[in-house]
Amino acid sequence: MKIPIFFKSMMTAILFFLIPWEGKATGLSGDIIYLQGEEWVLLNKPIYRDSILFNRLMDFLPKNHCITTANWEGYTAYWEVQHSHLYLHHLEVCVYDKRKKEEYSLTYQPDQLKKVFQPYYQNGKICARWFSGELRAGKGELVRYVHNGFDRNLETEQVMVLQHGRIESCQTYHNTLRAGMKIQHAQDEIIRRFPWHRFPEYKGKRMTFWVNNMQCNSDGRLVDLDVVIMSVRPKRENIDDKNHPLAKAFKEVLKSIYPWEVLFINGKYTIEFKDFVLTIWEDKLKSTQANDTTEYTLIGKVYGEEVRQIPPYDVTKRAMIASYLTMDEKPFQGWLTDSTGTFKIEHLKRGKYQLVAQFVGLNSCDTLVTIPFQSDTLRITLPLWYEYIEKYDCSPTLSREYIDKGKPNLKLIIPVGKEEVIRKHPFWKKYGVTYISFFPLNEDGKLTCYLSTPNHLLTAYNEEVFRYLDKKFGKGWRKEVPPGIFGLDQSLNELHDYN
Repeated sequence: MKIPIFFKSMMTAILFFLIPWEGKATGLSGDIIYLQGEEWVLLNKPIYRDSILFNRLMDFLPKNHCITTANWEGYTAYWEVQHSHLYLHHLEVCVYDKRKKEEYSLTYQPDQLKKVFQPYYQNGKICARWFSGELRAGKGELVRYVHNGFDRNLETEQVMVLQHGRIESCQTYHNTLRAGMKIQHAQDEIIRRFPWHRFPEYKGKRMTFWVNNMQCNSDGRLVDLDVVIMSVRPKRENIDDKNHPLAKAFKEVLKSIYPWEVLFINGKYTIEFKDFVLTIWEDKLKSTQANDTTEYTLIGKVYGEEVRQIPPYDVTKRAMIASYLTMDEKPFQGWLTDSTGTFKIEHLKRGKYQLVAQFVGLNSCDTLVTIPFQSDTLRITLPLWYEYIEKYDCSPTLSREYIDKGKPNLKLIIPVGKEEVIRKHPFWKKYGVTYISFFPLNEDGKLTCYLSTPNHLLTAYNEEVFRYLDKKFGKGWRKEVPPGIFGLDQSLNELHDYN
């Protein structure tokens, strides 16, 4: 592979730290969108998509409206979905009064914005017909963050595809992070593991590796990567041979580290940085390793996933009391979390520790911890037994197996007092479908039975039956269904305030 001369020259300017491929800008604050009556962060600015419209809005807003590095536009738009269309609900602007030296907020309703949005204003509403493309809305805690625009992911996301303001499709995702080594914190560990004795000719030199397409599996094990170019300083040597012994040794070292931090984002496993630049040199650790007798304390908090027992029956987290933790490096010790889910492990030396958190009924979490830890508190989440649920209880594969056996069934919730109505509903006999029910759903919105499978898995199970019925009968059957079916009854997807 030939590297352009300017590319090689650029390498000489790289500092001796991890540097992502892309230059980073400021993380931006998004708009707000109301979905099923709940407020979500909209990771986008739909108005910005139409430059003419955006410029008209900028001319309309007060000249003294506030702008920040997180909100260069100086406004926050609030959106809602009605009849599968995206509408502007209202717009808020922060304004600075120089005389009073005070900030205050202005709110603009659609009728106040009709001159700006004249082509899209009708009957007191502004429909975002100028917008076509993908929108992401998120809620919950931050799972992934890059300080660049809207390059971040929250625990729960809805990905909507719009065509001229109309929502053509919408998919809900539940994003997670499996703890492990982050490439940003791996420099010291790579230096420790690198086989310096095999390369005496590079003793005392700094080696910079330009890495492309780093891939890990769901377990956090490195699958592959490409070392595109290496730079050795101060020799001013550039190497573009990916089969060079240095490149192979670097690759071996990264494969020996386990686990790496893995993200499950919008249905796919990934890592934060697939492309990066990293510099290592042998002498970096000598000063910190010599005569280090410091003892450290690791403080952390354990959360466990559970299914919310009220709509939308999604996955939520709670602090885990009496979660049990162990370390491979301290085989005769263990620790329990307190009433807030917090644990404290004292008297740790500098180094790597394999920390395992466990709780009955949830998957354990195996985490590689580097001491000293980079932040104040380690956060560990124990996930639901997804493998068990999908293998034995609820998955598209199981649903298809029932269909192939001529026994299609739907997952549903039966409201209190409606059991007989649903059991005798003509739909089942007419279309040859049975049901598996959770009941009763009380008037206060809570289930008497315990629902252990989240809405998105129940919906995915049912969608296989939907496709089967669509193919066999067309879509007319959807108008005849009883209430309470996951994926069809929209009330099951709405978050309500229950007493």
